[in-house]
Amino acid sequence: MRRPSVEFQPSVNKYLIQGVDMMADVVRPTLGPHPRYVAYEHVMRTKTPELLSDASTLVRRIVQVSDNPTDVGAMLMRQAIWQMGERVGDGSATTAVLAQAMVHRANQSIAAGANAMRVRAGLLRGVAAAVQEVRAQATPVATQTALTQIARSYCHDDELATLLGEVYSIVGVGGFVDVQAARGRVLEREYVEGAFWRNTGWISSAFADKMYKHAELQDAAVMLVDGRIKELEPITQAIHRVIDAGFTSIAIVCSGMSDPVIAFLAHNHSKGTIKCLPIQAPASSHDRKDMYDDLAVLLGGRVFCTGDDADMTLYTPDMLGRVRRVWAQVDQFGFVAGRGSPKALREHIAMLRRALSNAKDKDRITALRKRLGRLMGGTAIIQVGAATETEQKLRQDIAERSVRFMHTVTEYGMVPGGGAVYLACQPAVQSLTDVDPDVCVGINAVSYALGEPMRTIAANAGESASATLARVMDHGPGYGLNVLTHQIEDMRAAGIVDSANVAEQALVTASSVASMVLTTEVVVRHRKMDYATEP
Repeated sequence: MRRPSVEFQPSVNKYLIQGVDMMADVVRPTLGPHPRYVAYEHVMRTKTPELLSDASTLVRRIVQVSDNPTDVGAMLMRQAIWQMGERVGDGSATTAVLAQAMVHRANQSIAAGANAMRVRAGLLRGVAAAVQEVRAQATPVATQTALTQIARSYCHDDELATLLGEVYSIVGVGGFVDVQAARGRVLEREYVEGAFWRNTGWISSAFADKMYKHAELQDAAVMLVDGRIKELEPITQAIHRVIDAGFTSIAIVCSGMSDPVIAFLAHNHSKGTIKCLPIQAPASSHDRKDMYDDLAVLLGGRVFCTGDDADMTLYTPDMLGRVRRVWAQVDQFGFVAGRGSPKALREHIAMLRRALSNAKDKDRITALRKRLGRLMGGTAIIQVGAATETEQKLRQDIAERSVRFMHTVTEYGMVPGGGAVYLACQPAVQSLTDVDPDVCVGINAVSYALGEPMRTIAANAGESASATLARVMDHGPGYGLNVLTHQIEDMRAAGIVDSANVAEQALVTASSVASMVLTTEVVVRHRKMDYATEP
């Protein structure tokens, strides 16, 4: 157990930068289309060491680097690298090399007496100018060929890239793509029309086709009840009112039903008095609330909520939603072509998009994307198969990261890859001026760092970093090193492209790490700290 202590300058700067260097140097070999592997030895020596080429996965394995303040700098970098992978699926190693370059370039002047806070202001100003240039270079991805091309540049798997190109050309930016494990050895896809929910389905198989294990209603009314329907007489009266209103089929989404209620509905269903389909709402209260909110808008109905046991005597037909088709199985259900107000649906989608743009938590981002995919009309399911369980796990992880990456590309557009997008930002940053020389130090640090991703890619490919950069500068904006041919080429024409959002977020995150490292004056060390596998 280490001793508690308080560290002051000048040792704080030295230790923090050592930590940044340690983490950046660990992930630096993984940058580029042909990343080198980093071997990770397990605590249990009986396990085979892992060979990792993904920066965010790699840093997750590192929970402490040493028993001194170096660990603080390392964990700051670890947090940034891991969160980049979680948020946008890519850019983790790029973030590391950008942050490291900014820190070293700016710290030279800070060590000589420059004011760290004014240097930080210069960093932020330089990054803001670079971000504007990244956005200016972004172009939309419109064709399946282009989508396949950019997927291939990310995952380096022709079969997966072809599948992703097809899927995203169909579901578009508003759709949701779900990755699942398959029993076979190949990649498969499935498209689901409309809004659907997994891990919950019909309440009873009495309403389903016995051969196909599938229940379905056409042109149905939909009753949304956030509670359990327990008493028979009230639901009997409510169903009679629905029949009197002219409806011949009804789906009931609720938290549960008593056996007498199920028997009553099954009897009317079999007689043809009114076709029924009881559907079980999700068990999670948060998921259930989100589902009811979305269904109310999608179907044009109102959610009836009176607590755990719903008093159905108060239910009226004007609360019903309408849908062209509703279906259910034992573990999933869905609605196709709800009859809700188009205006209300547009407003609800806009609200969810605003929430998505502000979301930081990975699970929250995924949940919001699922909701938007349902509301905007479609979901694709990619089923990943492989010969062995280990291979399947690896391929599924690559597929999940590729999906996150492709979503940012379809939403924000693409930019030249291979570090070319950053190099093209240098003139805009270099044109910035300020009367304060310390602010200029921060601006110059950003300008220098913009060349670091390309230098690193060249070095990892066995090329001279400085010579490569000089050759690229002679060709102009948009050019870079094609690692496959070892030639300087137009990155877009060669199909080497990146997500504009990933490029932007890497810059912003790197400047945040650099700012924290350069402006930290004191480090307080505890006797015993908590370890976290997820930052």
